[in-house]
Amino acid sequence: MSPKSLTIQDKKQQKEKLLAKGRELLLTYGIRKTSVEDITKAANMAKGSFYQHFESKDVFFFELIELFHKELFQMADEAFSKPSDMPFKERVREFIRFCFQSPVQLFFFKFNEELGELLRGIQNISKDRVEALMEMEHTEYELLLKQFNIDTQKVKPGVVHNYLHAIYFGIAYVNLMEQDCMEETLDALINGVIVYIFGGDI
Repeated sequence: MSPKSLTIQDKKQQKEKLLAKGRELLLTYGIRKTSVEDITKAANMAKGSFYQHFESKDVFFFELIELFHKELFQMADEAFSKPSDMPFKERVREFIRFCFQSPVQLFFFKFNEELGELLRGIQNISKDRVEALMEMEHTEYELLLKQFNIDTQKVKPGVVHNYLHAIYFGIAYVNLMEQDCMEETLDALINGVIVYIFGGDI
């Protein structure tokens, strides 16, 4: 008897399960210590099922990185669309701080070197895909600034994008910093981007 062919919905659910199980493993063990076999075993699937959806482990993990970014901007849109008694500037400050302390961001910090290797590998396979992620980020920052009623000719999305990446890379190399004042350092860095966006005092 020939194996049952999968419907479009079956394939979609299979891919989503692989991404969900891979996400759990990635956040816990990082890229190097998570194999395709680990992912398919966690998803209770044959190893061949993985390659029906992803051409390689790097492509799989890059898709998760893309998903993390999309989720972040969706969270931002939801957070800033809700009514709140907190001053808007403070809401933005708190959201940025929340992001830098989220499980996904902590994963980025912990496995920064592995992420760098992944991005370099993906650029060799598909430079367009990396550029598309950067363009997506730029577009989302622009939409958020417009949601804040900010003039994007004066407050440039690219600067906000670069500023937040600069904060990330600074914290990622925490071994080069003085450990006893990391919280104050993060506050100072966040204050800088808040002043750039909204102007005035912190």
